[in-house]
Amino acid sequence: MADTGMFLLRDVSGQEDVSGRLLQVTKVICRCLACSCQFTARPNEGLIDIVGGAVLLCPRCPQRQAISLARFADFLEQSP
Repeated sequence: MADTGMFLLRDVSGQEDVSGRLLQVTKVICRCLACSCQFTARPNEGLIDIVGGAVLLCPRCPQRQAISLARFADFLEQSP
């Protein structure tokens, strides 16, 4: 798990190029650290794709955070 400061990431999925570089995040399983809501974020359902990253939005409270693709890629490299 990775603590982003506002969310605790449990699992991340995304599209990668042929060399394995993360291009886009398509699913994030996480927990909001403000309200403890556990949710699965997908495009237009708590996950907004932005250039160079994505924004997570908690469905229960106003918590939101932009996270870079590099940070998501670090999480994927550290996950078993």
